[in-house]
Amino acid sequence: MKKSQKAPAFMPELVTDILLRLPVETLLRFRCLSTSLCAEIDSPDFAKNHLCRSIQSKTRQKLIINNEDFMDPTDFFYANFDSNFEYTILLNNPLKSSYRCTSVCGSCNGLFLLGIFVKDQTMDFALWNPFTKRYRKLPPCPVQTLPGYKKFISFGLGCDSALNDYKTVMIAKIHDSNDDDDDDDDCVHFQVWVFSLKSDSWKRIQDVEDELTTWVGSFANGALYWGCENKFVGFDLANEVFFDLPLLNDCGPAAIYYDIVVVFGGNVYTPIIHAEEDTIEFYLWVDDDGGEVAGGCWRKEFTLEKEKNISFSLFPPFPLAYSKEGDGILLHKGNLIYWYNFETKKRRRVKIHLIPDIPTYNFHVCWESLVSPGNNTAFDGEAEEVILGDLEADSDE
Repeated sequence: MKKSQKAPAFMPELVTDILLRLPVETLLRFRCLSTSLCAEIDSPDFAKNHLCRSIQSKTRQKLIINNEDFMDPTDFFYANFDSNFEYTILLNNPLKSSYRCTSVCGSCNGLFLLGIFVKDQTMDFALWNPFTKRYRKLPPCPVQTLPGYKKFISFGLGCDSALNDYKTVMIAKIHDSNDDDDDDDDCVHFQVWVFSLKSDSWKRIQDVEDELTTWVGSFANGALYWGCENKFVGFDLANEVFFDLPLLNDCGPAAIYYDIVVVFGGNVYTPIIHAEEDTIEFYLWVDDDGGEVAGGCWRKEFTLEKEKNISFSLFPPFPLAYSKEGDGILLHKGNLIYWYNFETKKRRRVKIHLIPDIPTYNFHVCWESLVSPGNNTAFDGEAEEVILGDLEADSDE
């Protein structure tokens, strides 16, 4: 009688390659299969490689939807690009309050910075991954205890890829005197504080010179970007220094300029409306010195044309993402979402299923990821021991 041969084990490289192709929900279930598998899935390197795989293959892109109506509690949902938004999943908001609004103060690689006012101008913040259902409340920013502190005016969340570190940026308005007149610019300055997830601490860096007009900084190419009255401002997360980008000009006598930057597809754009033609042009910021964020120029990337009975007016539609094939772009204006085809110049309305009909939704595009909010995280869903118990029962069957 021949002895039965033991089935050969998979090579570790093959196992890793298979895991990198799986969605987050499946990977979280696989954590209970073995200690070594759990350690690999939980490692920062695996999270980074899994995210890169998703971006390269253009899969597992999500549309995060949240209601920021101050009259209603904030709900979060997400819908899948891969399924053309045919179903929507309700998410648990870890800072949800019955009488205060939770705001998205930044996002990067599937990690979200949430903020909520608790009293006066004091805010609580949390880093949250809606796909792993983990969140971590940040320690209070020291600036909130200063006597001259007035309020936060801008926020941002980005990734320092050189250190594989996620950094939260807070910009606060400070008055040096007891004069409460906000118009007295002589006694006002703008402090900048950075929280490093890796070091788990806040530190103050150089002040920003001008008051920013954009509440939330947009992350792209290692930097955060905000608008100002007469320029754009970037913040290099690796070197923790500010740099300026020029505003566009000389685009025609009827051009309408905006002091905003829009990030999608991993790049920085700014819109220009031509009122006479009722078109909107999007200009791409292009680095001109080997990738250094401090130098570059604006280049017209594409133009959107209006359809019958649909005007851009003074408020342009904002791009969210390119289509997977690159032949169109997902736009939102107000509470409307639609695809715009570059070749046909036609729009196709997108119906987001299973969300309440509330006209105050904000939309954020991100990649599903395993990025951790840091140490001492909490679980935002059901009691975690119940979830793990169910997984262990599944693995025994």
